[in-house]
Amino acid sequence: MSLKNPSNINTQEDLWKLFLKGDMIAFRKIYNFHYQMMYNFGLRYIDSNEVTDCVHDTFLNIIHYKDSISEITNVKAYLFKSLRNQIYKVKKSKKIEFDLIDGTVAYQEDDTDKEKVLNELKLLIEKLSPREKELIYLKYFQGFNNFEISELLDVKYQTVRNILAGAIKKLRKLGSNFIEILFFLLSK
Repeated sequence: MSLKNPSNINTQEDLWKLFLKGDMIAFRKIYNFHYQMMYNFGLRYIDSNEVTDCVHDTFLNIIHYKDSISEITNVKAYLFKSLRNQIYKVKKSKKIEFDLIDGTVAYQEDDTDKEKVLNELKLLIEKLSPREKELIYLKYFQGFNNFEISELLDVKYQTVRNILAGAIKKLRKLGSNFIEILFFLLSK
């Protein structure tokens, strides 16, 4: 497997293996693929200047400690967890809360129905606790499954299930059409 023969590289995990062997082109591809998602995720915790620094520090740490990093099964989950740890390291003196802000779901400028629905959904989600908001975002807007969320946040799988179930129950009470809104947004 080598970047000279890109047909052999099917996944981010393949690129990760190449990076662990010293291939910086593979690392650059991982960086380019995940940077914007990580940046957007970081904005839920801290301001944009700090997020940029934390994302860059996360990638620098990965390069610096690459010899002690083992193979991983999910590059995205590993990177998000690393970024989250970096954010907490930088901000440990402040209380950090997850915040669902504009730009959660990309939509086209002329899609006013989707924008209206997105705003309605954000208003509902803002009524949840910070942990519930974070799990809803990771599950429905970033596409992580419950096991990945459990690993990312260092909580038990059952805890993730319980928090998500409670959050969805709250959202249903707050807005009877929550599920329809969520499916509408995610299916576009």
